Amino acid sequence: MLRNSVGVMVAIFGLVVWAGAAVATPAGIVLAVNGLCTKNGRVLNYGDAVQIGDTLVVLAGGNLKLRMADGAEISVAPGSSVSVARYDNAGSGGIAKLWLTQGLLRVNSVTHPFEVSTVVGTASANSGVAYWFVESQASLARVAVLAGIVDLKSNLTGESVSIPAHWGTRLEAGRAPVPPRVWNQTEFSAFIRVTQ
Repeated sequence: MLRNSVGVMVAIFGLVVWAGAAVATPAGIVLAVNGLCTKNGRVLNYGDAVQIGDTLVVLAGGNLKLRMADGAEISVAPGSSVSVARYDNAGSGGIAKLWLTQGLLRVNSVTHPFEVSTVVGTASANSGVAYWFVESQASLARVAVLAGIVDLKSNLTGESVSIPAHWGTRLEAGRAPVPPRVWNQTEFSAFIRVTQ
């Protein structure tokens, strides 16, 4: 009986230590920070860890670049607010979920599915590597794709569209996504410029 009790206690202790290590594993780190950027209200610096549940805010004139645990890179434009909702088992069948309250993200994703939710809908890359942008405004989202394929689904109607490389689309609150179209270099350049 004593031996069984000791075995159970060792197993419980091992789980607690393992769970603590899992919680301590960062979802990513800060690669570059310009201007005022915060994590949960505290100023961010180069090399800081980003954890699941963190909310990152980039004020006007700022810019933030992250390298995630799976190798994905995310650039956060000025005037953006993004939260790390989930980042599981990076690179091996895991899932990444971000919540973009407002602003613009440039995502070079490797984990799939990789989802970015906005107020009006969710964009998700469900294939290997994808290079894409998500913009969130109060009642509008725009998604543009440079490489890979990204789906955009309306929160209200449930309708979705697939966006191939070099195409983009938008989604207005309460509507289905607009059919994608080819984006010109000027449109992509505007997104690239503010996420560098």
